[in-house]
Amino acid sequence: MIEIRRAGPDDAPALLDLRLRLDEESSFMLLEPGERDPVPKPLRSDGASFVVVAMAEGGVAAGYVEVEVLPYRRARRTGYVVMGVRAAHAGQGLGRRLLEQAVREARAAGMARLELTVMSHNLRALGLYLACGFQVEGLRRSALDVDGRRVDEYYMGLLLAA
Repeated sequence: MIEIRRAGPDDAPALLDLRLRLDEESSFMLLEPGERDPVPKPLRSDGASFVVVAMAEGGVAAGYVEVEVLPYRRARRTGYVVMGVRAAHAGQGLGRRLLEQAVREARAAGMARLELTVMSHNLRALGLYLACGFQVEGLRRSALDVDGRRVDEYYMGLLLAA
């Protein structure tokens, strides 16, 4: 049984462990293994930023969606999405459940828009985002270096009209 919920301060170590593991098992995350600070940082409780976490048995985080909101008046109704799901839980609908909960949380917080980037060859994630209503708004050509090659990213957005 996996519980999907908003992360609290006590979840910081489990989230860090999840992010470190995702850095190791996926080339679709921005950070490569060894680039992430291995010290847990407190979860931000200021403003509208939040994290939705999928907790499996034993307090192990199986996936997450982070929605980062800038503190500036002109940008505070837009959230930037970063998400990841452990390979062992992929293909089971967990990513969709996480993203749907993050959208509910964003709407409840009065946000007007969510946005993200996704590597153009990450077809599973691209399909998920499209199925959840995100639209491709642009292409960031040769945006990243991944495994020795240049990779494009799609810039995507979801309007949260009521």
